[in-house]
Amino acid sequence: MFNSDVSVTFFVSVISMIAVWVPLFKGGKLALQALGVTRQLNSGEIERRVRQGASGGPQSITVHMLMVLRKALRENQSGHPTEFVIDASKQFVTNDYEARYARPISMFASILPPIGFIGTTCGLLILFLSMRIANDSLEMGALALALTSSIFALIGYAALEGFKIRLYHRMIARLDDALIFYRNAAPPARGDEVPAHA
Repeated sequence: MFNSDVSVTFFVSVISMIAVWVPLFKGGKLALQALGVTRQLNSGEIERRVRQGASGGPQSITVHMLMVLRKALRENQSGHPTEFVIDASKQFVTNDYEARYARPISMFASILPPIGFIGTTCGLLILFLSMRIANDSLEMGALALALTSSIFALIGYAALEGFKIRLYHRMIARLDDALIFYRNAAPPARGDEVPAHA
């Protein structure tokens, strides 16, 4: 009987993990991509990547900010102040990051608690039915489903949301790196574009 209870509990726990794994995996995959684009670059690597221009894969936030800023300053025909153009470029890159990474990660994280709630509700329903037919193995499996689905879902939710917050701080730091790189570069001749080596 003990082996039967353990095997049912293990089987139900695996089912709960699989249900939680799909959104957790997709959210984690996006979080790893965001980790790559928010990686800190040294000034030589920034300069080299800006010279290469847009590549096929995901682009570093620092390089993306510098390229957007260079294009915005070059196209600034209205004579807007440089600080206004810098702030608008920063907002553009932040919105792009949020659309590509932050919002989808939040979406996958937000799916997890309802999955846990569904597992808990199904587990309680099975528990009530198993009490009616007096099956101990079924009761143990129902309790395992109710508890493990909630536990796995909440852990996954907390992990994705916590990672998203950490990534947001990294993104802000990379935007600051881009601005420091821009300001440390030689001033442009006409004051309307990023220097050629930036």
